[in-house]
Amino acid sequence: MAAGAAAAVWCAAAGLALHERGRGPRPDLEPPSREGPLVSVVVPARDEARGIGAAVRSLRAQTYPSLEVIVVDDRSRDGTSAAARAGAAGDPRVRVVDGRPLPPGWVGKPWACRQGAARARGEWLLFTDADVVHAPDALARAMALALRLGRGGLTMFPVVECATPAERAVTPAALAAIATFVAPGPLARSPRSRVAIGAGAFLLIERGLYEAVGGHAAVRHRMVDDVCLAAAVKGAGGLLVPARSGGLLRLRMYHGAREVWRGWSKNASFGAAGGAARSLVGAVLLAALALAPTAALAAGARRRDRALAAAGLAGWAGLAALQRLSAWAAPTPARYAPTLPLGLLVICAAAVRGALGRLAGAGPEWRGRRYPDAR
Repeated sequence: MAAGAAAAVWCAAAGLALHERGRGPRPDLEPPSREGPLVSVVVPARDEARGIGAAVRSLRAQTYPSLEVIVVDDRSRDGTSAAARAGAAGDPRVRVVDGRPLPPGWVGKPWACRQGAARARGEWLLFTDADVVHAPDALARAMALALRLGRGGLTMFPVVECATPAERAVTPAALAAIATFVAPGPLARSPRSRVAIGAGAFLLIERGLYEAVGGHAAVRHRMVDDVCLAAAVKGAGGLLVPARSGGLLRLRMYHGAREVWRGWSKNASFGAAGGAARSLVGAVLLAALALAPTAALAAGARRRDRALAAAGLAGWAGLAALQRLSAWAAPTPARYAPTLPLGLLVICAAAVRGALGRLAGAGPEWRGRRYPDAR
């Protein structure tokens, strides 16, 4: 019975992913705005020397006619500020500012975003990560879509480039788990649902709405601040409309196995609603679902039980299909189709590690800071 239930879950997940391929707004097909309100782009950055130069250059190349860029160097320990200034190349639209010391009760990224928003002059705010490369017409198309939809905001999901085996195995699994169990597209888009999703790579929001929900001060203690801000907006009657970028945004999220493990150890136990105990239970259940098809295949072969083996095979087919249907967000070679169970197990192990740290009062550690009070 467990094998059949797992097969049904994974086939349904693949069906949902297939359904979502043709759903939702398409910023990449929207005619770009040739005029519009001032947009202030806020880039929080801590120890981002590796990629921030390319990110700033891509923002300078935007075809949207009215923007300013504010890079907040959040007390970096590397050459982030110098790399950002080099990327700015003297462009008067770009300001690189030194962040103030982190106050008690704040997580670093929301604090940096708040400082940037306080300096911004725009009627709209775009919060974007320091490793995101934007196509030249990304903002022009996104603004056109956001203004046409009239919900007060838009969030775009980037294409995540995966270069190593660890990235290719784990990243599609993480994104598939989020799209299936945390924020399914139909619920995230529905105004009648409380489910919300936000991508830190691109959070575009009308300034009045941002201030009405309390801005980043309202999510100052949140590790997954993008999702929590999206939930606050939805609770206020707006919507950060979720949309695939269609290649308008690209980034390499983590570089290699060590960064993959450390990054998802930080994120996984905070990704779903509820406390650490709930995250721990969810991780165990997801791991059981990931293992069930393999266990059913092995048991079916050992017992010569065709029904059990068929359930295991159906579960594997659903998992492999889900991995390939996640390729729009994290492109991988076709040979990685069977790796989704492994990637899910890594995510579950990372979530367990993070949840146990929270229960012990240690909290997550990131970029040289520990956040024992993060939620």
